[in-house]
Amino acid sequence: MKTKSIWIAGLLVTLVLAGVVSLFASASPDGLESVLLTGCDTADGEITGGTCVLQAAGDHEIGGAFADYGMSFLDNEILGASLAGILGVLLTLAIATGFFRLLARGKRSTDEEAA
Repeated sequence: MKTKSIWIAGLLVTLVLAGVVSLFASASPDGLESVLLTGCDTADGEITGGTCVLQAAGDHEIGGAFADYGMSFLDNEILGASLAGILGVLLTLAIATGFFRLLARGKRSTDEEAA
């Protein structure tokens, strides 16, 4: 019981942190994006001239639900950023949990065959 309550408390702390810390994510270009913009003239985050690698880039291929640290279908940027952080954590935990359960199931069947 004690282990379960620690996991739940850890999950709640993680979700709160994801909802708050995601508000401070910068939409400014990171290091990789800055290098890709080398040679281009930019104004307000848009390419206005010059030649650079980033000119050939298109929109996000997967879609825009989590693009640019927000939720594309919400008008409120603060709520969108918090929700994107929380859903990102939940999605990551779900994928990791599924992956590790598959690994554990494979190990169990190997152990049963050896016995």
